[in-house]
Amino acid sequence: MAKGSKKVVEVGSDVNRAMLAQIASGFIKYVNKDEALSAGLNHNPPLVEVNTGAPNPEDASRVMVRITEAGAAYLTQAANPVNEPVKEVERTVSNFALMTGVVLPPSKRGTGLRGGAGAPKKYPFDEMEIGHTFFVPVSTTHPDPVKTLGSTVSSANMRFAEETGETKTVERSKRGKGNKLELDANGNKIVETKTVPVYKFTRKFEIRGVEKGKTYGNWTADSDGALIARTA
Repeated sequence: MAKGSKKVVEVGSDVNRAMLAQIASGFIKYVNKDEALSAGLNHNPPLVEVNTGAPNPEDASRVMVRITEAGAAYLTQAANPVNEPVKEVERTVSNFALMTGVVLPPSKRGTGLRGGAGAPKKYPFDEMEIGHTFFVPVSTTHPDPVKTLGSTVSSANMRFAEETGETKTVERSKRGKGNKLELDANGNKIVETKTVPVYKFTRKFEIRGVEKGKTYGNWTADSDGALIARTA
């Protein structure tokens, strides 16, 4: 795929800056989809990443979230609207070639979608059809691609999630102002029952580690790394 770049100027007032700042500080660690969207999940480039493989143990409707480099730049710009010029972010058109006929290896326990770095727009998720894969080799940037790109894949899955119109009831810890846990008189967490929307994923992406010299379908890995595939 040919190289190219497009400059995206960080502008817009539709981002919940207060929530984004709390995510940056670590005060907010888990969000639902609406909160992720308000914090800039669909911003161009994304200001936050979510990890659908790391749900809140107390509330499965909320997943782990982290700020991206673009998100940090956005907050810096917002804090210095006069003295600091508008930051232009280089959005690199994907350099990862899409392949077909490649077979993902079986999933291994302990190498799920955890942690990660890299904005989804850097990779060709939008262009992928079912059966497409791309390969990310081990490098100094990604010494363990399955680990470092796990949340990138989860964020891509979440970007294509849609509400089904159905709801489900979940129990979770009650939170007040600033998403702070509310406690009873004895210092115990207050649990509340809430109705939340049910989402369906219109696309599904998966990631697997691969080993140098091994064949996967019609493709042989020329180095250790990770395969990312659209499976649905």
